[in-house]
Amino acid sequence: MNRVLAIAGSSGSGKSTLAGELRSLLGPHCVAVLPVDAYYHDLSYLPHKDREAVNFDHPDAVDLDLFAHHVAQLREGKSIARPTYDFITHCRLPETQIVEPRDWILAEGILVAATALLRTTYNYLVFIDTPQGLRWQRRLERDKRERGRDNSSIESFWVRAEETFQEWGRAAFFEADVVIDGSQSPRKMMNDLLTKVALD
Repeated sequence: MNRVLAIAGSSGSGKSTLAGELRSLLGPHCVAVLPVDAYYHDLSYLPHKDREAVNFDHPDAVDLDLFAHHVAQLREGKSIARPTYDFITHCRLPETQIVEPRDWILAEGILVAATALLRTTYNYLVFIDTPQGLRWQRRLERDKRERGRDNSSIESFWVRAEETFQEWGRAAFFEADVVIDGSQSPRKMMNDLLTKVALD
């Protein structure tokens, strides 16, 4: 059975960056990355202004049942058709991405450990602990670059993300097998993790 390493942390903590570093180190033949962000519910039935009002950092915004099912399938050696999400329109795209099972499945996202059921599906749970100011700068730059949002929109999403994280995401800190300092460089974060978890 394949193994699952979940990477949790608040917005801008460095979750996707660490997952990318590990994938580059171990190689795509050994690692499959599964981001929770791909599993947002499709909001095409709502007017665009109403989509902006949705709290995307609350568990209700994400199809966590499908995410858990896909993690289980990958663990069993089965490929999955992962959803593809458009963060500008807040809608799922018709195309899906085939993810093949690998020795390691890296599940990452703010809500990756939001429920007890999810936490039981992981071999390791890693929490990235990063100062708020640094996280805000990262989120600001990412949402401008990748999601086409202006400062007002980004700040609105950020405030909700911080509030909701305390309720649903913070539990991962106390449940984590490993806590990583997210203010380090990506390479140092990876090296820190590898001193605590054997990914061979």
